Amino acid sequence: MTAQEESALLTQAQAGDIAAFEDFVRLFERRVRALLSGLLSDERDIEEAAQDTFVQAWRNLSGFRGDAAPFTWLYRIAVNAALQRARRKRLDTQPIDDELLDVLEYQHGPAASSPRPPDLVVEDHEVQAFLLDRVRRLPLDFRAPLVLRDIEGWSNQEVADILDLSLAATKSRIHRARMRLRQELELWVRERES
Repeated sequence: MTAQEESALLTQAQAGDIAAFEDFVRLFERRVRALLSGLLSDERDIEEAAQDTFVQAWRNLSGFRGDAAPFTWLYRIAVNAALQRARRKRLDTQPIDDELLDVLEYQHGPAASSPRPPDLVVEDHEVQAFLLDRVRRLPLDFRAPLVLRDIEGWSNQEVADILDLSLAATKSRIHRARMRLRQELELWVRERES
């Protein structure tokens, strides 16, 4: 579906068409849950944040002006829902989430690349699991932009818009998150080699 068709769904929903909004929810529910899985670890929190996202989207339909793509608008609402839930629970670190691992493995994992020897695939999987665990341990201020940029594939400007940050702050947070992950990965590799 194109951004214009997505906008048309929201325009219909703004006019009171509940079925159009339900179509919008069905269209983006899986992607919103994948995003929330990268930001929250508890399945109940993910489910509640997803519900909060769509409830807030319904309540704020009049706030959609079409300045951004509908999905960008919805992602901003989802990130806010995750941030609110994390603040309430004071979640600074979280264990790895299997759902996020599944999403990443599908998008970027060994199955997405050309055939490789089994020992390299296992090693890739171990590195991926290690990095996912470390991403989940990042403070949310660094985790959110990193997940949006490197996992969800948004541009730096789109991430800045979603998180309501300046472009410079967005780039800085992504860079700092990557540097922290790189340092931890280098240490992990050295420990494995010794």
